[in-house]
Amino acid sequence: MRNGSLQSFAKINPLVGLPPKTLRLYSVLGVIKKEYCSGEEPGWFRVPESDQRLKNIGFSKRGLRSALQELVQVDLLQIRTKQGTRLYCLK
Repeated sequence: MRNGSLQSFAKINPLVGLPPKTLRLYSVLGVIKKEYCSGEEPGWFRVPESDQRLKNIGFSKRGLRSALQELVQVDLLQIRTKQGTRLYCLK
C-alpha cells in the first residue's frame, strides 16, 4: 500500500495506521470507561495504571502513557486534569 493512500484512509478512519497495541488499548478503554467513570461528568473516566486488563495486553506505565498520547494525536481521546486527577474521554 502506498503511503499516500494510507494517509487518505487515516483521514477517514483515524484507527488506520495505529500500532496494534494502541488499537487494543482503544478497545479496552471502551470497556473500562464504564467502571472508572467520573460521577460528575458523563463520558469522562480515569485510567488506572494498575488495571489487570491493561497488564493483560502488555502495557507498562510508560507504554500506556505513550499509547494514550498516540490516541490523543489522532483525535480519538481527550485528556484533562481535574483536581489532580487525569480524566479521559473517548471520541
